[in-house]
Amino acid sequence: MNQKVRTIPIKVKVYTSGYTISGCIHTRPGGYKDRVSDILNDPAGSFLSLTQATFQSRQGDGGVAKKAGTIMVRIDDILMLIPFEESKSQEGEGQINEG
Repeated sequence: MNQKVRTIPIKVKVYTSGYTISGCIHTRPGGYKDRVSDILNDPAGSFLSLTQATFQSRQGDGGVAKKAGTIMVRIDDILMLIPFEESKSQEGEGQINEG
């Protein structure tokens, strides 16, 4: 059974030792997991899911950024994450399916 969960997409840039990744993470409005830090500090979570993602090697090879619908990044591999907060008026534009 698929159930849609209302989310707030937040654009972020993630840096790992090998890649720079841009995309959206999805927070839940109100309560637990409505902040980026809640998602990153959740002891039950090992991975961060980014949608509408682009990624590029940090090895200085000048490669073109590649696109992916979704990228999973291991939280322990994140060196830095920069959130670009969306306005709360865009609440509900993103949806994830839980099933």
